[in-house]
Amino acid sequence: MRKVAVFALAASFAMSTGMAWAWSDVTGTVDKVDTKNREVTLDNGQSYMIQKTVRMGNLKKGEKVTFSWEAQNGKNMVNKVTTEKKS
Repeated sequence: MRKVAVFALAASFAMSTGMAWAWSDVTGTVDKVDTKNREVTLDNGQSYMIQKTVRMGNLKKGEKVTFSWEAQNGKNMVNKVTTEKKS
């Protein structure tokens, strides 16, 4: 019984830390914005889908942003958008 509990605890820890590492950040300049499809393309050519729970705000071409994203079902899904604050 003790071995099962240790294994379950180790598996739980491995899955929780794996989830924490799943999201990545990317910083770039907005090249294209498709608000209807909630898709943004950065100057690096990569396209990102903005989750419906995330406000797109007034994203526009030329704006510097950081996306927190993860590949889901073959798409780059963004769960957080941070824009560069202007002085």
